[in-house]
Amino acid sequence: MNLSRSTLLVTLFIILAGCGGGGGSGTPAPASSTNNSPPTQGSRILGMDVKAVPSVTYASAYGKAMALGVREVSVSLDWSILEPTQGAYDNTLPGIIDSYYPLQTGDITLVLRPLDTAGARFPSDLAGLDFDNPTVITAFENFLTNLHAQLPTLNASGKLKWIHVGNEIDASLGSDAIKWAKWQTFFKAAKIKIESLWGTGVNVSSIVQFSSLTNTNVRTQYLNFLPNLDSAVLTYYPLNTDFTMRPVSSIAADFDLMTTTVSSKSIILQECGYASSSVNNSSEVQQADFISEVFKAWDKHKTRISVIDFTWQYDVSEAQADQWVIDYGMSGQANADKFKNYLWTLGLSKYDTTEKAALQRLRDELKARSWVQ
Repeated sequence: MNLSRSTLLVTLFIILAGCGGGGGSGTPAPASSTNNSPPTQGSRILGMDVKAVPSVTYASAYGKAMALGVREVSVSLDWSILEPTQGAYDNTLPGIIDSYYPLQTGDITLVLRPLDTAGARFPSDLAGLDFDNPTVITAFENFLTNLHAQLPTLNASGKLKWIHVGNEIDASLGSDAIKWAKWQTFFKAAKIKIESLWGTGVNVSSIVQFSSLTNTNVRTQYLNFLPNLDSAVLTYYPLNTDFTMRPVSSIAADFDLMTTTVSSKSIILQECGYASSSVNNSSEVQQADFISEVFKAWDKHKTRISVIDFTWQYDVSEAQADQWVIDYGMSGQANADKFKNYLWTLGLSKYDTTEKAALQRLRDELKARSWVQ
């Protein structure tokens, strides 16, 4: 890969990186499960939201993740960015994906976002149309056909394992049965098209927030939709409604809820993270304890939860967090500062690459389970 292409890769991954979904103090405790003879890795897959920061290139960040034992990374693609208007495709990023990932160690997830947390991501000339509109469905099928044609090397490599259509769709669909029905019509057509292009070996699903399982009305709609999916794919951030972090002691019950509510599908946590800011009633110690509690809960449910992808490798910049406050309509809201710090401090290392306690805790938990290196 030449320098200009590598630079573009870093820039685009920063722009298109996916997003979801009482402070402690003192010396971080050792990995809580290290002395309890936890089960080994087995078939479980560790993922990570790999990020470039000014002092670390994407390629270097990717290599660091693989050295830990990560074997899955995701790339999020907004429909509106790759196709600003119908038929006007921007194939720059797909071309980079096709040249880079087939040569790497890990497998890849594509998160296609015709619908994201903050709303629809349509080409501009489709704005305002419903998801079940035949014009929208045909346009997305054409988008998928074009995307497939841009990924010949990746397609042949077998490294594309998961395609998720829609990210945190419940944020927009809520408990509205009509909206869910329209999305289901769209998704079913998209899944048929994906399987005709990539085959049935690629896992095809939609992503919802963990909170969709705790809200009775939303859960009803999601469970009605679930039979259409190959897996139940969730984002998991243990948040209170004011964007403070719930105590790590709640994680075990959350994982129990996931596996009892979703009884018929393998579960993927496509985003899994815990902010470290004191503004969010957290700390770096609590974030490290979160890692340990997630692994203990994963051990219990290792046959049900196939993949956990940790968010993020590095904190984002403050400027990026400020922009997301604007993008998500939080400017001027009572909890805007908590929302900002939540997004700003999810990384296992800081933006300047200083390691947080959570990264060493992750190493400890992986070592305790003889995770692949």
